[in-house]
Amino acid sequence: GPHAGLRWSGPTAAWAYKNIHAGCKAKTKRVFLLGPAHKSPVDGAALSHSHEWETPIGNLVVDREVTELLAKSKHFTYYTLEEEEAEHSLEMHIPYIKKVFKDSDIKLVPIVVGSV
Repeated sequence: GPHAGLRWSGPTAAWAYKNIHAGCKAKTKRVFLLGPAHKSPVDGAALSHSHEWETPIGNLVVDREVTELLAKSKHFTYYTLEEEEAEHSLEMHIPYIKKVFKDSDIKLVPIVVGSV
């Protein structure tokens, strides 16, 4: 999805997120968020070590159970905290996800995709 600075991609992302159907919002338990690797090379896909991602409007809990299951598959690596904080492709979506799913306890599965 759009992931340039909010100034440039914000209106497009906002339009997309506001069109998520209400019935879908109520049934959603987790969001798999995939974004391209810009800052650090990733061979395959990388998972987050974090337990929560912060937003100005509240935190999103990372689904550690799913993340650990994916890691056991040997198809994923982990981003270091420094690499994760430097990457913006997922971060741009976090406030929108929090806003759209504000009334539910969804969990996040952030995945940075490199070469696959």
